[in-house]
Amino acid sequence: MRNIVLIGFMGTGKSEVGRLLARRLGWKFVDTDRRVETRERASVAQIFARRGEPYFRDAEAKVVAKVVMERDTVIATGGGIVLRPDNMLRLRRHGWIVSLTAPVEVILTRLGDGEGRPLLRAASGASRRADLRQTVTRLLSERRPLYRDADLILDISATTPARAVEAIVAFLGRRERQVIPVRIDDRAYSVYVGDGILPLLPADLGVLEAGTHTAILSHRPLLRAAGAKLVAALAAWGFDPLVIDVPAGERAKSLPVAAQLFTRLARARFDRNSTLVALGGGVVGDLGGFVAASYMRGIRLVQVPTTLLAMVDSSIGGKTGVNHAGVKNLVGAFHQPSEVLADVRLLSTLPAREMRSGMAEVIKTAVIGDPGLFEYLEREVENVLNREPRALVEVITHCAAYKARIVELDERERRQRMVLNYGHTIGHAVEAAAGLSRITHGEAVAIGMALEARIAQQLGLAAADSVQRQNELLRRAGLPTGVPRVSSRTLWRAMALDKKVRNGMVRFPLLKGIGEVLLEQEVPETLLREVLAGARVGRVRS
Repeated sequence: MRNIVLIGFMGTGKSEVGRLLARRLGWKFVDTDRRVETRERASVAQIFARRGEPYFRDAEAKVVAKVVMERDTVIATGGGIVLRPDNMLRLRRHGWIVSLTAPVEVILTRLGDGEGRPLLRAASGASRRADLRQTVTRLLSERRPLYRDADLILDISATTPARAVEAIVAFLGRRERQVIPVRIDDRAYSVYVGDGILPLLPADLGVLEAGTHTAILSHRPLLRAAGAKLVAALAAWGFDPLVIDVPAGERAKSLPVAAQLFTRLARARFDRNSTLVALGGGVVGDLGGFVAASYMRGIRLVQVPTTLLAMVDSSIGGKTGVNHAGVKNLVGAFHQPSEVLADVRLLSTLPAREMRSGMAEVIKTAVIGDPGLFEYLEREVENVLNREPRALVEVITHCAAYKARIVELDERERRQRMVLNYGHTIGHAVEAAAGLSRITHGEAVAIGMALEARIAQQLGLAAADSVQRQNELLRRAGLPTGVPRVSSRTLWRAMALDKKVRNGMVRFPLLKGIGEVLLEQEVPETLLREVLAGARVGRVRS
């Protein structure tokens, strides 16, 4: 997110509001006057007295030029910062300008006799109240147009510092996030996408009127990084966060682990107004969703995905589950979250292979229903893989919007939602045959897309150009398009177990063109065997 810059006349509470805002967001707080004092080793009053106002303004401008380059910072400025256009140009380029205003009477009450305010003392020449009023009125009148040139204006005489902070955070929520609504019957929730937006979650919980009991479910490495920041932010907003870590990998998705989580929540006296935040990838999202769906017949769930795959797919739509009896997601429920928050900054530490794996679902979404996204990826795929925030926000927003539309049409996966299985029919078989330790889910889906597109071409459903464009984009994303070294017998056995060949035919979605897939197309067993046998590659790179 961009920085927040507080401007306004002296006595409007910029430092007080700024410190509270920084604490709520978990950001740094900078007071430009204090930075000038540190740089000059003298107080503002001493600088004015010894060197004059022009010297102070020059020192202030040098501080502004440096401060604006800091990230995740609340900047409280001196009242005269607006007098130099260059200051405001720099501050505006890197931050949102929030102006705190107040009537003259309120400002006079806050300033008292004006002691410690060198500009007032110099301008009035006396400490008499009438002169002070005259000086404040004149200066405020001169600067008012400059204070009004802001992104957000707050009258502090009509609110408290805490309410001012809430208004600024709400403003950030509107300006810094892409919002994708998901509407299912009489229920609705939002998917938020942005860069550095995780600190806005506690304010969202306040809007949802969530109780103070909040559990953060995640893996230990994530809890040490993003989890620690989220815990601090929740505590600053008055929540009482309970931190629960689970093992990494599919072994965490089990009924015994879920039972342990039920016990932890019960001992912490969680009730139906409590919230479970699933901070992690697909495993944490599935497990957290299942626990939230089951505990007390359902508590509030917030999905905070930390992988590209989870951001564009698994966190949206309400599918939850745990593995049992050797079957993946055998026990589960549909439980829609109250919010999904996709902060692309959480992808900065994602391993490169996992990033490429997530790109398979991104490309799949473009192929099955968003030709505009596909064209964007053809131009920007390298920027996405390099985690350029603008590109990440763009593609995740597109994917989330498409997934939301499908979920709205078919929450329970009766028909329309089956389009999301494109690439998965063969992909699941490849994943099972190759072994989870050798290939990721996204790599398997990419292989499935390539082979299913080849089948579509041979059946006369898809043109060669569409198949070529899809496969070229997969390759540019660093994804495989051929089957790893497994025997044809092993692969076919996995295929049969996954989708059950019936009467020599298999039915699954097939490509028609970029942006369009045909549902439940019949594929002869002989053609399927031929395509599977003819697509071999070496090891997938890690």
